[in-house]
Amino acid sequence: MDKPLSLDDIRKEITELDTTVLKLLSRRRELSLDVARSKIEATRPVRDQTREEALLVTLIKQGRELDLDAHYVTQIYHTIIEDSVLTQQAMLQQLANPENRKPVYRVAFLGDKGSYSYLAMRKYFSRTCDDLVERGCTSFSQIINEVESGTADYAMLPIENTSSGGITQVYDVLQHTTCSIVGEMTLPVEHCLLTAVPSSESQINTIYAHFQPAQQCSEYLDSLTGIKIESCDASSAAFLKVSELKDPHVAAIGSADGGELYGLTPIKTGLANQKENFSRFIVIARKPVQVAEQIPAKTTLIMSVEQKPGSLVEALLVMREHGLNMCKLESRPIQGNPWEELFYIDVEGNLQSSHMQSALEALTRITRYLKVLGCYPSEEVSPTHVPLDKLPLPNNTATSASKTESAAASAHSLVARNGHPDTEIRVRHTVIGSDQFITIAGPGIIESQEQLNACAQQAKECGAAILRGALYPPQINQDGNLPNEQQSLQYLREAGLRFDLPFITEVHHPEQVTETARQADLLQIGARNMQNIELLQEVGRTHRPIILKRGLMASLDELLQAAEVIMAQGNRQVILCERGIRTFEGASRQTLDLGAIPALKSMTHLPVIVDPTHAISHINQLAPLVYAAKAAGANGIILDIHPQPAAALSDGETLDFDGFAEIMSELRQR
Repeated sequence: MDKPLSLDDIRKEITELDTTVLKLLSRRRELSLDVARSKIEATRPVRDQTREEALLVTLIKQGRELDLDAHYVTQIYHTIIEDSVLTQQAMLQQLANPENRKPVYRVAFLGDKGSYSYLAMRKYFSRTCDDLVERGCTSFSQIINEVESGTADYAMLPIENTSSGGITQVYDVLQHTTCSIVGEMTLPVEHCLLTAVPSSESQINTIYAHFQPAQQCSEYLDSLTGIKIESCDASSAAFLKVSELKDPHVAAIGSADGGELYGLTPIKTGLANQKENFSRFIVIARKPVQVAEQIPAKTTLIMSVEQKPGSLVEALLVMREHGLNMCKLESRPIQGNPWEELFYIDVEGNLQSSHMQSALEALTRITRYLKVLGCYPSEEVSPTHVPLDKLPLPNNTATSASKTESAAASAHSLVARNGHPDTEIRVRHTVIGSDQFITIAGPGIIESQEQLNACAQQAKECGAAILRGALYPPQINQDGNLPNEQQSLQYLREAGLRFDLPFITEVHHPEQVTETARQADLLQIGARNMQNIELLQEVGRTHRPIILKRGLMASLDELLQAAEVIMAQGNRQVILCERGIRTFEGASRQTLDLGAIPALKSMTHLPVIVDPTHAISHINQLAPLVYAAKAAGANGIILDIHPQPAAALSDGETLDFDGFAEIMSELRQR
């Protein structure tokens, strides 16, 4: 019998494998640049997403043969593809603008080393330049002046954040600059509370922060008592101050990477109001650049229109008429002209394209002021997603062979079909209401983080689009052995991020809605709350899609009335769910009303999904109802899964992982 390897030998072999992987990644990057060179004369796009999809399908299949799950393979592939695309774009841009090549770039940014602008600058220019002269500044106007005067070649400016919105000071300085936008990048922002010496959150009495991170962490800061907030010009200034004081009672807000440059360590993470927090930066230079035809481009404009009804709409319709997608619209007051606005517009398209040139010509005739701030490569590299019907099967998966409409229209003006096309609701990369049949899967009740992660991994592996998980019902958690509401939400959020799955959970009371909506991607209204008007109104004020389950004794008309209450508050993202009604049949607690699916489809434009879990008396009755729901025209299905169904605490029939995989396999064939 072979002697087992020692720990040192195992680590040595891992190190050798890591070195080999790095060499292979370097070689792959070289080959991707050869691909980019081959596309110069042919003028083919950098991305070939059809090939990417086919390659990902092959890699997932090969990975499963090597005991690597689909999510693991997909995440690695996405990272490699993103690097390949951005590296090719950088090379093509250098070839398109040879006059801009320099051995050293001088770059102005806000703050000093460690600020978010500094981190964004280092990441952006890592693809084009090995050496930078860093020029830290104390204000946005100083940054602009550095470039306009020729002291700096480029500048990095934060333009918007997913939590705090547009950065108005930057928009204002862009009004008057002669510089051009030549690039963009998006940086994940993870705010931490950092200290220079060992400390705890309870010891802190003073926090140093730039106003933008402070604004993005306002809910956390508001929850503190007796804390003094000191404003700084940049996060780097906050780091420097705390590092100099070396006081256990003071802390800074900023990134862990930035704080590390000053010897700071985080004592609390996840401070931002919005958990998925990103900042978008723009790169400016004195002269505009040409964007290679192979590269997806954006063009940024500023314009003002006549002060008369319909003038802005008329200008925006020009974009639609020329087939241009507007991805950003921001307004700022015109200084010296009270109540008049300048509009900043980001458009997907190359300035040199015929569509863009024609649109600009049309805009010139109907605007009072029009200026192109720049055309630049788009840094957005959307992940490649494999459709469910093309996803290779797991190795252990077994394979197998009008009167009503008019009445609804008069009663429910928002939900009624009335010639309205089918509503499609986008949740990250999933669209509910399209031709794609989607699956929502997860545990009926979150019992532990381990249980939830196992379910999330199986859901991802088998092609489910959305993760579900119910927060504990109080009647089940009387002894307190289950995760509480906050813990469950945290587990769901972490599992969703880990496996790249949006997640849904149910809200029972209006007081739960705000906090849950901050973290969950969708909210569910259960059957018992279908007519809880206060709760319906509260979820109607959120921006999250709502799955509304039909009550046990509710008619279709009453279900539509409940949807109308939600939509009347402003939220039009409602998904109806048939989950069974009470009848005289005693074989199961509810009877699944499959006839409701085509009936609802004729009455309303909203998506319709099915939850058959409570309409069966034994798990072997579930699969036929799933297939029947799809055949009847449902847009999706909700399924309970559990690693050990016999031990599950949920009150419906629960699938084990093999049974779930078999159903998902069969759905691909139908």
